[in-house]
Amino acid sequence: MRNPYLFILSFFSIYFLLHLYLYLRVIAPGISNKIVKDLIKFLLLLNFLGPLFMRYADKNFPPQITFFIAFLALFGMGFILYLTFFTLILEIYRIWVKFYKKSPFSTPKDFLFFTFFSSLALSLYSHYETYKLEVVKIKIQTSKLPSHLSSFKILHLSDLHLGPVMGLKQINMVKEVYLKEKPDLVLSTGDLVDGNMKNRLHLAYALKELSPPYGKFAIVGNHEYYRGIAQAIEFTERANFKVLKGESITIENWLTLVGLDDEDCKFFKACHGPLDELELLKKESPSHFKILLKHKPKVNYEAVGHFDLMLSGHTHGGLYYPFGKWIVSKIFKFKNQFEYLGEGSYVIVSKGVGTGGPPMRFLSPPDVVIIEILRNP
Repeated sequence: MRNPYLFILSFFSIYFLLHLYLYLRVIAPGISNKIVKDLIKFLLLLNFLGPLFMRYADKNFPPQITFFIAFLALFGMGFILYLTFFTLILEIYRIWVKFYKKSPFSTPKDFLFFTFFSSLALSLYSHYETYKLEVVKIKIQTSKLPSHLSSFKILHLSDLHLGPVMGLKQINMVKEVYLKEKPDLVLSTGDLVDGNMKNRLHLAYALKELSPPYGKFAIVGNHEYYRGIAQAIEFTERANFKVLKGESITIENWLTLVGLDDEDCKFFKACHGPLDELELLKKESPSHFKILLKHKPKVNYEAVGHFDLMLSGHTHGGLYYPFGKWIVSKIFKFKNQFEYLGEGSYVIVSKGVGTGGPPMRFLSPPDVVIIEILRNP
């Protein structure tokens, strides 16, 4: 959805309908005690309002209190999604067994217990999976590597979503990989920031400890605009990243980085430079190894052949396998994280380190990508 305000209205409308549906179809039929039923109504109302509480807390409360409120709000959101999923599955099952006389879910209470505990179990596992970081290793051969280098290693990270919930744990996961791999260069492809960062300078200092010899470069994603682009860039620069805003930079006369603003900048009138990669890429030397940094993995196919490697994030691998991955592949056209586009151009799409919504993943663990550029034999 292109308009952020329309997205917010649509989100809360759908979120309210999910709560109403679950209450009418699962909770009300499965619970007879009026006091318990009224208590659950109150908890559902709090959960529905959770995103608003989280936003208010992030602006006004200390980080420790904000984390508690935000975690409950986002975990509750994920739990509601799982509860809806299992309810719909059992609705279909009910239709199927309508033609039979016996069913293991013969009473509303059975229905309630099954959906609740199944949803809770998957919610807890999905949260656990957010800490199971994968290291994806990719090697690319080129004739553009200078003679004094035998190889060049890049750490590509994306979508940390640092803010109310994501923080030092996610940074420390990245730092562990950094210390082991010792990359020459670190590149971030957006959504590094997803909250009010004024009280979270300790996170910037933790990221600043990553100090590769060729530096750190970043672009902004869509969430930086949602939470305040000025403070997001200030935080990123405090972490010692050079933010590329619709511009390019050349390193040692052989490696060119081209960084685009995310297209959502248009809604906030905050765009820098062109949003079409071809406009920047065609100005660069064809003898340089060119890396295009673009948050959303959308390719202008006229630009294929003008870059060697495109790095993106945003998709989180769909978060919930297999449905999320299927949806993502239909929107962005990439079936795999690493694909050859033709004419010497490759694309790598990271699943990201953090999550921008519920702190949950299902069979789509977080990752960082280690790219090793090698000289053609």
